[in-house]
Amino acid sequence: MVFKVVDGKVKNLSGYDEWSEIIEIDETTFKKLHLNLCQKMGRVVRTNFMDNP
Repeated sequence: MVFKVVDGKVKNLSGYDEWSEIIEIDETTFKKLHLNLCQKMGRVVRTNFMDNP
């Protein structure tokens, strides 16, 4: 299972594959990584939409 812990509260993120390595990150790092991923995916979506309206 994949878990997200924020403010000491553990939330199970169902539907995610489990990794063989465990890396704990704080909430600030999680938010930065999430923002970075959203920006990259946004570019991909906008580019594909412009190519195939």
